[in-house]
Amino acid sequence: MQQQRNYVATLLLSFFLGSLGVHRFYTGYIGLGILQLLTLGGCGIWALIDFINICFNNFRDADGQELAEYNKNLGLTFFYVWLALVILSTITNSAAIVGALKG
Repeated sequence: MQQQRNYVATLLLSFFLGSLGVHRFYTGYIGLGILQLLTLGGCGIWALIDFINICFNNFRDADGQELAEYNKNLGLTFFYVWLALVILSTITNSAAIVGALKG
């Protein structure tokens, strides 16, 4: 049996390099990692689904094992940081579009 992959490492790889599939390579899914790399995380959608699953500990490695040292608070924190970044970027982009339309 393989050693369990670390939750924090998987979460960080998914957050920062998820669209490149690096977290998939780390957890032993080499084929899926290559596919995510070639599709940029399924245009971001597949990477986002993986990230959310990792945040809430619904992600297993290629051997079917849970990730070691799951930290619920860290997962929730990263999820809320991601959500805040999405909201802030939406507001910023909306303001930029409105400003461009006004001339």
